[in-house]
Amino acid sequence: MADKKRAKTVDPDSEYMEEVRLRYQEAIDYDRENRDQGMDDLRFLSGDQWDADVKLKRERAGRPTLTINTLPQFVGQVIGDTRINRPSIKVRPVEDADQDLADVRASLIRGIEQASDATGVYINAGEDQVSCGIGNFRVNLEYVQDDVFDQDIRFRGIANPFAVVWDPMSVERTGADARYCFVIDEVPRRAFERQYPHVSLSGDIGSEIVAQGWVTKDVVLVAEYWEMKTRKRKIALLTDNKIEDITDKEAEYEGRIAMTADGRPRIRTVERPYACMRLITGTEPLNDEKYELPISRLPIIRVEGRVVRVADKRVRFGLVRFAKDSQRLKNFWSSLRAEALAGSTKARWLLKRTADGITEDDFRYAHLSDDMVLTYDGQDKPERIDPPPYPAAFAQEAQTMTDDMKATTGLYDSSLGARSNETSGKAILARERQGDVATFMYHDNLNAAIREGGRVANELIPVVYDTARTIRIIGEDEASKLQRINDPNDPDSIDIGKGKYDVAIETGPSFSTRRVEAAESMMQFVQAVPGAAQVAGDLIAQAQDWPLAAEIGERLKKTLPPNIVGEKDEELSPEQQQEKQQAMQAAQQQQQMAMAGAQAELEGKQADTQLKQAQARKAMAEAAKAEAEANNALRGPPPEKPDPPQDPRVAEANAVKAMADAERAVIGVESDRIDLMAKPAKMAAEAQAHHESVEAQPEAEPADEPMFEPIQTAPEPFDAD
Repeated sequence: MADKKRAKTVDPDSEYMEEVRLRYQEAIDYDRENRDQGMDDLRFLSGDQWDADVKLKRERAGRPTLTINTLPQFVGQVIGDTRINRPSIKVRPVEDADQDLADVRASLIRGIEQASDATGVYINAGEDQVSCGIGNFRVNLEYVQDDVFDQDIRFRGIANPFAVVWDPMSVERTGADARYCFVIDEVPRRAFERQYPHVSLSGDIGSEIVAQGWVTKDVVLVAEYWEMKTRKRKIALLTDNKIEDITDKEAEYEGRIAMTADGRPRIRTVERPYACMRLITGTEPLNDEKYELPISRLPIIRVEGRVVRVADKRVRFGLVRFAKDSQRLKNFWSSLRAEALAGSTKARWLLKRTADGITEDDFRYAHLSDDMVLTYDGQDKPERIDPPPYPAAFAQEAQTMTDDMKATTGLYDSSLGARSNETSGKAILARERQGDVATFMYHDNLNAAIREGGRVANELIPVVYDTARTIRIIGEDEASKLQRINDPNDPDSIDIGKGKYDVAIETGPSFSTRRVEAAESMMQFVQAVPGAAQVAGDLIAQAQDWPLAAEIGERLKKTLPPNIVGEKDEELSPEQQQEKQQAMQAAQQQQQMAMAGAQAELEGKQADTQLKQAQARKAMAEAAKAEAEANNALRGPPPEKPDPPQDPRVAEANAVKAMADAERAVIGVESDRIDLMAKPAKMAAEAQAHHESVEAQPEAEPADEPMFEPIQTAPEPFDAD
């Protein structure tokens, strides 16, 4: 009963802000260690690598504190791979969508990325991810111009990786499962009080908001408080198989809703998610209305580095975290080496304390003077002491720390572009692949975040582009064009909100890089196969980056035969297309008749060939018989009435001649068969050439009509007499 009474008297905004402050404090406390260590990683990467007390003591003693910062090279190597192999968002159709609409959506997203400089947004988030273990970017809606109501989707970066305070229960690497998050901005207190004079920064909760860091002497935290909510909606299956949201509009869809077998309308209630945002400070909301987006996740995208789960805690770090100790020792040994080298040039003198006529300062500062002569009085001669030799261990330890950094990050000499002990190309590639594998989780997490950004943009497309307008799209070849959408009066317009789509990510070089690689491969291919230039010279020329390469390709294209280039039917008029179709039908009939005759001729030649082969076999048998008779005559007495023996050489010659005739007949048949197979293409080319020559001839002008009609005289009547 007491709770109900309190609920009636508490200001809704106060209760709302109490929950907001509680969530903020829970999120900060849960992630405080990761945030503090990540901030230290960034300071270390920027060059602040010495302990403050140690650095102060060494500087007071005049000892060097060198910073040989090689960590940016390791971070740049990982980010450089992302710059070279840029991720691209692909849209794939599902359900009633088709590939053409999916391609338009993908081209629209490419246009959004180009207008947003999304590559820079992704790279900055990826650099934060590698440096301190986390980066963030967002998907915004922005008005096209100040004087219009049309909006566009834009990808925007979040410069401070710790400006986003995430829901501690979120475990997805992109933050897709987050219930809420805060995007913090530090505003100077004077500027805040001028812009929001009605907002009180003290009062009953003044000490609480100061303790939580909402308000300091000079700064006020202003936060975008995003949270996911759901709203019940009614959806219906229509008779045309479309699903529509009919909440508060059931009367408009009466008669169009499909029915079940037992006569009930196919309507169901669903929970639709949406992202809600309010601009707040520690005491109260700064805007009265909530900003809502009908999407399935928060429009803030998280890019995580490496995450190790220790019981209920999630330890997050990047490439710098465990390379810092090696970098510190490298700086220390490098400083000792510089100190030893600097001291090796200073002479040391041994002077007797009670020596007469010797001024200590003359010898103490002798290394600072250009005077080569030192004088003394008395019997005690000063003695010079040589400096100790330079310890080689200093350089060895510095090199050892460099190797430790390579082992810690997984990036070795070949991955960093330096010469290593690998000599063969295969060994170098294998070592580079090891470095890529060791850092692949950074690329994979960044690609997952970019895919989530594309998914949010894909969900926002039917919300933002819901009216008839002209949009700019970018094709895969990076060429831009204008596309009309949602205009029922334009036959070329498309319905951009139609269908459902999935989003995927592909990585690889940019189109310009692939174009250069393709041009080089084409030139190598032409050198290996010179004949390819005769049929693809126009394509090879257009792939080059020469001045006027496209014009050269067009000229080469005009020199190619029609059967290679082809002809686009959409460029012909309906009458020309009909004439072309009739000509093709006539050519096909001629081809069929010619093929039938050639086939009959070929069958006759095959029969003649078979006859010649049989005659050849008979001649071979007669030759073998004659040879056997000749051998018998040599071995035994002749028969009583011998037949005139056949000369074996003559029989063998006849057999050879018959075999040659048979082989020539087979070759002739094969040649005829090849000609028969080539006849259709040859006849098609001749018909096409004849058709083009007929079209090219000017039409015959009609003959001039005579000015007067000829006088026709009737025959004279026949006189019977």
